[in-house]
Amino acid sequence: MASCCIAALLVVRAAGFLVHGSQRSEHGSAAFASFVQKYGRNYKEGSEEYERRLALFSKHVAKADEINARSGLLWKAGVTPLADYSEQELQAAKGWYGSASPTGGHGAQQALRGAVLNQVSADRAPPKEVNAWKQLDNLFIRDQGACGSCWAITASTVLAAHAEIYNSSQTSFSTQELVDCVANPQKCGGTGGCKGATVELAMDFAMKSGLVKPEENLYTATDAECKFPEELSLSQTRNTGADLSAAKVHSAAGSDKGLLFGLHAWEKLPENKYEPLLRAVYEKGPVAVSVDASSWQLYEEGIFDSCDKDAVINHAVTLIGYGEENGKKYWLIQNSWGQDYGEEGRIRLLRKDDEETSTCGIDKQPQDGTGCEGGPKEVKVCGACGILYDNVVPHFAKKH
Repeated sequence: MASCCIAALLVVRAAGFLVHGSQRSEHGSAAFASFVQKYGRNYKEGSEEYERRLALFSKHVAKADEINARSGLLWKAGVTPLADYSEQELQAAKGWYGSASPTGGHGAQQALRGAVLNQVSADRAPPKEVNAWKQLDNLFIRDQGACGSCWAITASTVLAAHAEIYNSSQTSFSTQELVDCVANPQKCGGTGGCKGATVELAMDFAMKSGLVKPEENLYTATDAECKFPEELSLSQTRNTGADLSAAKVHSAAGSDKGLLFGLHAWEKLPENKYEPLLRAVYEKGPVAVSVDASSWQLYEEGIFDSCDKDAVINHAVTLIGYGEENGKKYWLIQNSWGQDYGEEGRIRLLRKDDEETSTCGIDKQPQDGTGCEGGPKEVKVCGACGILYDNVVPHFAKKH
């Protein structure tokens, strides 16, 4: 849906209240007070903290106005739950707010499973649209909170989605166990836990050590001691980080605990390739993807077409489908920034059939995303916000 330039009166919708550009000086404080109440902030009015957050809020409202005044954009900016965050906070967690609150709808489960059993063969063209996966019960919107756990949330979300699709004996998995127990000695994507890691580390841990259900280790959006010391010890002695970066199928051994719930392998797709990602999401199910989310914080609706080619991969999200609107193709992404972000917790990225060649750049900070200590100083990344660079999908055995 194309955005339009509102010349006479700039309006920014803030998830339940309005801020008019011509009246911002008069009503900006009132709008911020509504924002504070809506999102449960505990800033005391008149305090230094309150005034600092109000200034950040006002800056983001002005930035949203500026974006919406540009002609030709396919998306609209607005005031999201991130509107009072500093640049440092946005960089630290790439848009955190709130706490995990599992609330989801009811999906057409049997129909989805049927779709998987009738996969399109590799010699046939992919369908023009894939949107059935968003009906899965396990694709409720997560909220990573004050923790750089996007890698763990994405991994547990994708595992749960595939477990549901393939009728696994276990269909939900603890994000907190990944945060607390996955070893990251090579500092891949961060230093571990709430300070970052990779989906590859999470998937390998789940396959080899298994994962408990969320209620057995509830998500707290903080680092904590691993409740399963045996699994922590095993994680620390296994292949980690750079050893898992190869684009191939990583298969389970006979004693691996993921086999108990049907996870027999996980696969890293070929880097910077378009069709393997397209086929994975329609043939198998949701895919864990790594992206540059640096400019996502003001996204409200539409097809986001403001990605930089020189993407700095810094966030993990779940690709749940793709489609086309008004002649523009898009990827459908589920984020971990809460239900009030974007289009009910999701964002659509502009998609091009030739983006593995036409939309490429250089990530000069790979360790912010999936790179490991001692790895290359820069890597080639392709696709909208680098979406083609690092993609992971689990392999579940069908249970009849």
